[in-house]
Amino acid sequence: MVKKARSRDNNNGFEREFGNFFISLCYLVVLGVLCFMIFIVLALFRISSYTFDTYNSVSKVPYNEVGLLLGTSSLTSSGSSNPFFENRIRAAVLLFNQGKIDYILVSGDNRHASYNEPRQMMNALIKAGVPKDRIVPDFAGFSTIDSVVRASKVFMLRDVTIISQGFHNERALFIANREGMNAIGFNAADPSSKLAHFVVYFREFFARLKCILDVYFLNTQPTFLGEPIQIGSSPLPKQPSNQPKKPTSRPKKPTMSAFAINNPHIDLSIPAKEQTDTAFFLKQQQAAREMIRRDF
Repeated sequence: MVKKARSRDNNNGFEREFGNFFISLCYLVVLGVLCFMIFIVLALFRISSYTFDTYNSVSKVPYNEVGLLLGTSSLTSSGSSNPFFENRIRAAVLLFNQGKIDYILVSGDNRHASYNEPRQMMNALIKAGVPKDRIVPDFAGFSTIDSVVRASKVFMLRDVTIISQGFHNERALFIANREGMNAIGFNAADPSSKLAHFVVYFREFFARLKCILDVYFLNTQPTFLGEPIQIGSSPLPKQPSNQPKKPTSRPKKPTMSAFAINNPHIDLSIPAKEQTDTAFFLKQQQAAREMIRRDF
């Protein structure tokens, strides 16, 4: 009976300890989820705060040499013209004509031969009067993060005007800030009926969640990078050199031979050393020994 009672007490003690451990674990999980949700909410507010770095009026937007035009398809899934595309083209042309940008970097998806966003944007810009030599294509802008990071690391841009709709500009500026770019956004007009394009705005929420994961947790990099490409006066990176920036040792002093060659007019003959008393005494001693040998 005593053994059964002790066994029952041990079981009850283990159950209590396991129950306390499980409750503590649940508390930690709930706390972790709450902290993660709070972080996500703050990050979403952080992205939205970049609306203060965007402009709606072309007269107020500062000058940058290059404008980054973010890509989208010229047609919707139903085959009709895409107002997001058309409004972005109008915004880029307006900035160029008003002298707010000198070059337009068109960056978009080019995964398939039948789908080429940069080519569509280039054709539309040329048709609107932008010279071809002022348009630079980026055919590897598969996503917003690809377009912005490649603008920094491949096209070497630091000061840039990003051109897209306002909600898209906020996310692009968030990425540009991570890259250390001095970027601003120029907002293309939204479609006249936002309700008709509700899916695009709804999808933006999940795009921002993915952007937060890419920036803060995954450190997502572009699908392709490549050799630096210069646009306008944007400086290319300096070639690495093996030469040390500072001397690694003290400079050697010139030897007498080198000094004599460089200064032939100076007499560098070394005077003969005077004979010391010790040397004179040794010579006398050696001469006396020689005389003794001769006598004997």
